[in-house]
Amino acid sequence: MAKRKVAYLMVQQILSMICLILITNLGAMAMDPLNIPHCLGPCSTVENCIHDCVAQGFPKGGTCIGITLAHMDCCCKWS
Repeated sequence: MAKRKVAYLMVQQILSMICLILITNLGAMAMDPLNIPHCLGPCSTVENCIHDCVAQGFPKGGTCIGITLAHMDCCCKWS
């Protein structure tokens, strides 16, 4: 019975540490301004996403990203 409780506590501690590590890393990513894409607007209104991003100073161009085809945005690549 005592071994079961010790094992249960160890599992809880390990899971807590994993959660803490994930939250810390995700928080750092969210705060990093380089992870926020610069979007020009809906792809349906942007004539050429790659060319327009290069013209805006993003040498790697851009791409259309989104959840569905109806809601795609032209976002420029930082690196």
